[in-house]
Amino acid sequence: MNATSSVVNFIVDTKLDDIPEDVRHLGKRAILDTLGVSLAGCNDASIQILVAALEGRLGDAQASLLGIGRHTDSLSAALINGTMAHALDFDDVNDSCMGHPSAPVLPAAIALGEEHNSSGAGLLEAFLVGFEVQCKLGSALGKSHYGKGWHATATLGTMGAAAASAKIMGLDKKAAETTLGIAASLASGIRINFGTMTKPLHVGEAARNGVLAALLASKGFTAAANIFDHPADFGQVFSEDGMDKAYLVESMGAPWDIQSPGITVKKYPSCNKTHRTLDAMLDLVSAHHPVPEEVSKVVITIPPGEDVPLIYSKATTGLEGKFSMHFCMASAIVDGEIGFNTFEMSQVARKEVQHLSDKVTVVTDHTQTPVVIDSGGHVDVSVIMQNGQTFDRSIEKATGTPTYPLSDHDLQEKFRVCTVNVLSDTEIETAISGIYGLEDLTSINGLLDMLRVGTKVSLGA
Repeated sequence: MNATSSVVNFIVDTKLDDIPEDVRHLGKRAILDTLGVSLAGCNDASIQILVAALEGRLGDAQASLLGIGRHTDSLSAALINGTMAHALDFDDVNDSCMGHPSAPVLPAAIALGEEHNSSGAGLLEAFLVGFEVQCKLGSALGKSHYGKGWHATATLGTMGAAAASAKIMGLDKKAAETTLGIAASLASGIRINFGTMTKPLHVGEAARNGVLAALLASKGFTAAANIFDHPADFGQVFSEDGMDKAYLVESMGAPWDIQSPGITVKKYPSCNKTHRTLDAMLDLVSAHHPVPEEVSKVVITIPPGEDVPLIYSKATTGLEGKFSMHFCMASAIVDGEIGFNTFEMSQVARKEVQHLSDKVTVVTDHTQTPVVIDSGGHVDVSVIMQNGQTFDRSIEKATGTPTYPLSDHDLQEKFRVCTVNVLSDTEIETAISGIYGLEDLTSINGLLDMLRVGTKVSLGA
């Protein structure tokens, strides 16, 4: 069996009853987290601009715009909700796909799922299939894909979104094969746009293009049938190492990537590569309370590759701040916490934060194994005071990683924090129950109606 056929068979043949219960539970956790961070980002400036730019061009009322109080066509819903899911950079992370697995896949699945009145079981099934395709394709491509400058969440996310779209539409194997072929030519996104609104737009485009590929394939559009099995196929184009096709054939669902290596659920709304350093710094600040004005310098020692996505040493906007180790460390010392407001323009412009960020030095420890997109090795944090006193911390894994996962309780608390300004307390608890009980929902439309407008609807059966 070739790689393309193997992936297509996995997409079409996988049934929810075949998926282990613990994998299904992890899928529901990921859906809860992604919907939460989406609602937290529904009023972000990037979403306001995107909706305004599309005003008058949005199509038939088939799918919900989360938190915005309106319907639109499934393509536009996937675009806007996908951008929303990544607007705050608070969505989950996976090493295999070299980025964010849920944000491109879920918006595609819910846009078409709502249009087709999918059951909760159907949504969960499609989400897990798309998630798995995205992650296993990432492992098969290898790290050179990300290292070359591609935004893997966008490129691989397009393929995951396409797989989820084909699944939720119930496409046959020929149409699913075509869906992947179309999606492969739509996959794009480059890392130079990190720290701008275009980074989350990558994710929205990935979701939209996955939906578009499935819709076109369902109507008889044509594409290459061997998208993973040709001298100039997806792997040859996107990876300097080529694609490990044997791995792609053998690995689908064995084990499920959401289970192993698993996902990181973010504790902070910033680039994942700041998280373990933030954990160490905030622990140090809590223990020693260094006065910002009395800090002489801050030294962050990292393994090679840890700072690849952290492209700003001096942050001038909140989006740049999310990709600046210097800004995040300065903010942690000044505020003793990192939250949504950390990245507001008024907070970024503060003189004490800007001045302190200039005192942060990032040093690469070349004795450690390069990590690039992985999370190996360790990070050392040192805060040196003007009186010579030094506070140190070392850390290997951040909170929220598979090693130290958030409990269900903590994940639900994150959802509550993310949605408090959008949903009522009753709606929040109803949403949590509905997502954890997805298999019992005969239709996802009631859930999405509530997340769209907050109208205190009952989810029903």
